[in-house]
Amino acid sequence: MINPKIFLFIGLFLTNIFAYSQNVYAFSLETIDGVEIEDNEVFEFSDITYDEASMGFYVRNDSSEEINLKVEVTSMSGTDGSLMELCFGNCYNGIVLNESYPSNTFVTIAPNDTQASSGDHFFNQDSGDGSTPVEYAFRFYMVDENGDEVASQAELITEVHVGYYYSSTLNIDDLSQIEGTISHSNGRLKIHSEKQYQLNIYDVRGSLILEKEIEIGDNYINSSMISNHLYLLNFREENGNLISKKIILN
Repeated sequence: MINPKIFLFIGLFLTNIFAYSQNVYAFSLETIDGVEIEDNEVFEFSDITYDEASMGFYVRNDSSEEINLKVEVTSMSGTDGSLMELCFGNCYNGIVLNESYPSNTFVTIAPNDTQASSGDHFFNQDSGDGSTPVEYAFRFYMVDENGDEVASQAELITEVHVGYYYSSTLNIDDLSQIEGTISHSNGRLKIHSEKQYQLNIYDVRGSLILEKEIEIGDNYINSSMISNHLYLLNFREENGNLISKKIILN
């Protein structure tokens, strides 16, 4: 007969493995109202006036140690960035693709706290050409005391992405929530669905990138050949109902 203490030991061992194998974010983004912003969340605007078009944010240090942060402009479309106001520690009127801010320094945040500066935000004032949307993608990431990036590890994620999308004719509505979940990692887009859909993926210029039948259960799409960008996912139900989602693939 096997000693029941052995089962108890094995159970505790497996519990510890699962407890420590989960990915944890070192920090998180919040709206000015304290609502957490999900990684890769996209904020949509149909205005270019302050403060209707201002996306205010806080960065919360979720770790037990002091951290340093910068924000990088990872992509832009429909704009040259000259009319984007970015405030994170310092304010910049105009941004440059692949540049990180604040320039030549970083924002330090105490454990379990947010940045000391108030009023940090993104504010687009570029109306574009009237037909093409204006979009930006940003990446907040940790750096060390020398300003060098601290890369994410197996169990600690040290970067968070957020998108800013403007269109003067913005009329894309979530008619309802997709009955399932969407996740993206390691060059694969995973869609777990409770219903069948016809999926069309478009870029911000309206070009069709991919068509796929979504079945009940797990569905996988190879996204390694798609460049980092904001995309529109159109899910059409059998009854013709259309559900639209915007995501950033990175």
